[in-house]
Amino acid sequence: KKGLIEKIDEEYVHRVGLCYKCKNPIEPLPLKQWYIKTEKLAKDAIKIVKDGKIKFYPKSFEKRYFQWMENLKDWNISRQVVWGIRIPAWQCKKCKHWTITEGDVPKECKCGSSDLLQDTDTFDTWFSSGQWPIVTLKTGRPGDFNKFYPTSVMETGYDILPAWVSRMIMLGTYLTKEAPFKDVVLHGLVNDPYGKKMSKSKGNVINPLEIVDQYGADALRFALVYGNALGNDQALSYPKLQAMRNFSNKLWNIGRFLEIHFLLDVFKGKNIAFYSKEMNLSHKEDEAIIKNLDILIANISNSIDRYRFQDAAGALYDFAWHELADKYLEQIKNRLKEGDLEAISVLRHVWINLLKLLHPFMPFITEELWGKFPRKTDEYLITSKWPK
Repeated sequence: KKGLIEKIDEEYVHRVGLCYKCKNPIEPLPLKQWYIKTEKLAKDAIKIVKDGKIKFYPKSFEKRYFQWMENLKDWNISRQVVWGIRIPAWQCKKCKHWTITEGDVPKECKCGSSDLLQDTDTFDTWFSSGQWPIVTLKTGRPGDFNKFYPTSVMETGYDILPAWVSRMIMLGTYLTKEAPFKDVVLHGLVNDPYGKKMSKSKGNVINPLEIVDQYGADALRFALVYGNALGNDQALSYPKLQAMRNFSNKLWNIGRFLEIHFLLDVFKGKNIAFYSKEMNLSHKEDEAIIKNLDILIANISNSIDRYRFQDAAGALYDFAWHELADKYLEQIKNRLKEGDLEAISVLRHVWINLLKLLHPFMPFITEELWGKFPRKTDEYLITSKWPK
């Protein structure tokens, strides 16, 4: 209307920032912020990993960590939000000098004035959570920190490796001069059945509690581990959930089979010995299942120690379903009906140890089956010794 526009470039595209939640346009508002110089912090955090004091699983994420730390800019730690830990900085109304403390309210400014006003900014959430390994152990019991720091394993999703894990390493190394943890274990994301990342805005979020109601908590836990390598994303698979619910039912049926056979008349009043390595086995199928169980125990322990949970889950599934249910139970079925003490003793040994191996993956059904089965002690499965 005023004739101030000289010309309009029809090909020019103006990129307007939008809020990722409400999609409203974002208007930039430059404000003074608090920053941390990261160059020295990043170098120390890189060195502690290169020195082998922190290891990444899978190892491929180590490269991503180095790339992030080597290109780290100074860190803006202030946020203009109400919720959060308020920055412990007070400005003198008289001389405008900032007094920074560890949290205590200063009595006066260096100029002598006591008229101070605390900054209203709060810390970036990653600044406070980046100190999690330290502050959680600063309890009323001084021995906690010395005993539990550094911790052994930090497990989280790979998507927050830059935002959280790297900050914990950086701040922990700076504050304590040692690594906050020894191993960093990174899992992938669980996407929707079509492989798309779940988000509220897309409306494709699947409620895990509904999955638990339909398939069971143990089936969900096992499905998320089975066949999926550490650090890899996976699409939530309903056929896999159904398969693992079937596996849960299979375990329950095996437990029921054992429970029934222990109550057979042919075993009443008989002393069913607990299997030991000193026992002389007279049947090849008994020797074979014991040998395969020993191999399984070694493999599961090794896989868990190396955080290869998918290998452990696969081996447990195959042993329980095929080695035990399909093969061994069929081989000894008639021997059990005849009251064979060797068969029932070996079967109990295999079952007890299989429940122990399965327990970290399927804690609920294994604890229930454990409680229904005759054993040496009344301890809970979760507190029993790991098989060797």
